[in-house]
Amino acid sequence: MGTGLTKPFGNGGVSSTGGATSVPVRGEPGRTWSAGIFGASSPCPVSVRLLVSLAVAILASAYALSACRSAAPEPAADASWTYVGDGACQQCHADLAASYAQTGMGRSMSRFDPATAPERFGPDGAGPVVCATDGYCYQPFVRGDTLFQRETRPDLPGYERVEAVDYVVGSGNATRSYLMAASGGDAAHGEYLTEMPLTWYVERSIWDLSPGYRDGNARFDRPITLDCLTCHNARPAHETSQNFYTDVPLGISCERCHGPGSAHVAAFESGGEPTDTRIVNPAALPTDLQLDVCQQCHLTGETVYAPGEDATTYRPGRPLSAHRSVFATEASVEDPVRFGIASHAERMMQSACFEGSLGTDREMTCTTCHDPHTPTAQLPADHFNQTCASCHGPSAHLDACSRPDAETPTEAVTGNCVSCHMRTAGTSDIPHVSFTDHWIRRDPPPSSEATATRDDVRGQSPFQLVDLAGGGDPPSAAQADAALALATFSLYETQHPLPAYLPQIARRARRALGAGVERTDLRVVLGRALSEMDSLTAAQGVLAEAVARDPADPYAAFWLGIVESARGRHTEAADALAEAVRLAPRLTEARVRLGTALSQAGRFEEAAAAFGEAVAQDPARHADAWNGLGLARFRLGQADAALTALRRSVALDPRLPTSRVNLGAALLNSGDLDGARAQFEAALRFDPEERAALGNLGLILARQGKTAEARARFEQVLRLDPTDARARAALAELAP
Repeated sequence: MGTGLTKPFGNGGVSSTGGATSVPVRGEPGRTWSAGIFGASSPCPVSVRLLVSLAVAILASAYALSACRSAAPEPAADASWTYVGDGACQQCHADLAASYAQTGMGRSMSRFDPATAPERFGPDGAGPVVCATDGYCYQPFVRGDTLFQRETRPDLPGYERVEAVDYVVGSGNATRSYLMAASGGDAAHGEYLTEMPLTWYVERSIWDLSPGYRDGNARFDRPITLDCLTCHNARPAHETSQNFYTDVPLGISCERCHGPGSAHVAAFESGGEPTDTRIVNPAALPTDLQLDVCQQCHLTGETVYAPGEDATTYRPGRPLSAHRSVFATEASVEDPVRFGIASHAERMMQSACFEGSLGTDREMTCTTCHDPHTPTAQLPADHFNQTCASCHGPSAHLDACSRPDAETPTEAVTGNCVSCHMRTAGTSDIPHVSFTDHWIRRDPPPSSEATATRDDVRGQSPFQLVDLAGGGDPPSAAQADAALALATFSLYETQHPLPAYLPQIARRARRALGAGVERTDLRVVLGRALSEMDSLTAAQGVLAEAVARDPADPYAAFWLGIVESARGRHTEAADALAEAVRLAPRLTEARVRLGTALSQAGRFEEAAAAFGEAVAQDPARHADAWNGLGLARFRLGQADAALTALRRSVALDPRLPTSRVNLGAALLNSGDLDGARAQFEAALRFDPEERAALGNLGLILARQGKTAEARARFEQVLRLDPTDARARAALAELAP
């Protein structure tokens, strides 16, 4: 038998064919290394929902009033005010602070406390096992004061991954979801936050997969972006990245609604007057600006921030439309039945009650019915009825209610107004919860169960987006094109990946840029849309111009590097990605892709350093980085270090065939045929057409003298790729 069968199957090196490879622009795992050290097609998927780079968010939106947008200026010296924290407020407002701390907003984020936790567990301290469609199963359990989530796979006996809960998101009124933190041993300087797979659904008292996990199981890897954390919490301290934070508060703060309090506190410490305009009192704002305070979080849409703004920079008292634009599909705006979990203000503003109140001395706002400082459970039983009766009582509208059992006008308003005129239903985005539809109607549709299906963003035809932020000065046509291009790309990337959107996005972006709109995020979106359309040369030109015009933007450099890699220009890719790392050291995705580009350029020492820095920063994610580190270490002759890294990659993602193949090939090189065979067979369970696994199994079978079985493996490789020279040579050596 010739020496050709003593080496791991594959081409033995990183491919440098120069051909274009696919770019996983939407973040799904994609194969961007055409071949690995051991012949495996090694993926290096970027978790590329880097919408921080686009300043596009999903959770918060601005539905401005269609009329009467206030022209009131911001409070004086607003830009100089700084945040002081709830402790400063409590010194003078102790009663309000104590009451607010019991509300859902005050309890929006916390640490797990078994003494007060509403979650239910069995006698052994464990909850039920919940399985996802991809074969992973999860179980919550408590040990001591800590809540954990365990991951297993029935098809992989012995596999187990256990992660501790670091933060709880949700007051417990509807849901409680959980975050884990990874710091690489340096928690004092910050941590990477990701969501965990299980959520406790309060209304039904059940454990189930977290919202969105039914459609795609992100396991322990879903990054908690700035937009997510800002609406579920007080203002966090964030470094440029997807999900790295240097300070994580607990609960939505007073200053979220009242604005930064430094000037107010300083005034009172120096003997200020009881009435102080150096703090925002939302009740004193015009109606539209009052609503804006709530709307910063309580609406859904595709949000495009104004240049220089992000989720943390809105200040109460400013028009929200000056801070962001928002778009939604026409279908979702006009739907009389379906609504999202954070659509309260949008739905309320469709009500006749709201429209009829405009221009009166009692214009309707969120606080017409809700007291933000008082838990709903502590309000009088007839609180909401009395609120309705203040407009619709006997003295206002004698025929306001036609309940069949009402014999007098007084009796007509003693029923439960909300149950008749504000339906409860499941939301379109969160399972197992029922919320009150804030579209007040005389005859609303019947209440319905929670479904959490997104029919409004499915189908094979593009949706039309409508601008909901209609207040203020109308934008120019070019500005409207820019905002719509950004919003449409967000819709395409996160909800409705229909290629038909891409020409629209490119056309609008080019038109806006040609008319003089200068936004780096717009150039990045144009470049990404072009790369999605396989126009890589054009994409490179757009992104190179973005970098030249804004050399301080790390995301422009990042995406330029991605496109250069796709073009097979690995040195240029490494240069761009190294610049992205320099500009944003906490952007681990850039380090991972830098390692990939360096490996493809044959610079394995530098690649190992880049991969090593990525996994040191965020050791709980990036199985692909551990895989890349193992490949680089192997090329450098560091066999033991390579095995350690590859085993870690398999432990983080046992489904990743490339890590399995590379670990198997490393074991094969070390002479561990049984260990290698186990890895190749596991790889084939998850990808039956993994050619390197098939070829390497053929090598093992040949070494064991099982010629017929070995030939069958090599023939299978050739059926998948008739040009595979290694398989053809192996068959020739095994010829009778």
